[in-house]
Amino acid sequence: MDVVRSSLPNADLLELEGIDQTEKGIVLRVQSKETPRCPACSSSEVTYHSTYVRHLRDLPWQGRPVQIQLKARRFRCRNRQCKRKIFAEGSLGVVTRKARATNRFAQSLRMIGYVLGGRPASRLLERLGMKASRDTILRRVQKPSAPETETKVRVLGVDDWAWRKHQKYGTMLMDLEQRHVIDLLPVR
Repeated sequence: MDVVRSSLPNADLLELEGIDQTEKGIVLRVQSKETPRCPACSSSEVTYHSTYVRHLRDLPWQGRPVQIQLKARRFRCRNRQCKRKIFAEGSLGVVTRKARATNRFAQSLRMIGYVLGGRPASRLLERLGMKASRDTILRRVQKPSAPETETKVRVLGVDDWAWRKHQKYGTMLMDLEQRHVIDLLPVR
């Protein structure tokens, strides 16, 4: 049981409730260990509202597909000044919003698809226990990777430049601390 707990994504924040073996693979039932806080006002004065279950695909074990059933809880914020009354607990770094697969599963699909392409990657992934269609793999490759953590821009650089001399101009917005371009804006 300890081996399974340690192999969970973000094992420090997830509590393993049970393991089931089905015809389709292995099912892990987990829930959050952390104490919730309201995302709007950061208040810890919350009460339980309800739960719902998210079914997430995860990396396979010994070629057998793994599904994580994440029990997500909803809470009520008891701060009367807070505009947000009901909220769900965060994804704990395991999955992005509205996703059906864990971040590490999606990243593996993307890397293998990038190297092999759609059809060959689909065949290899099926043998590894990570069945996915070639279209899904290609969508993962084309989708820009989500940043690890959302950071606010503290130092913004603005620069004007010419696409074509005396004809088309543009503006570049850049995060000077992280040294990457945020946006390119064409100006006529």
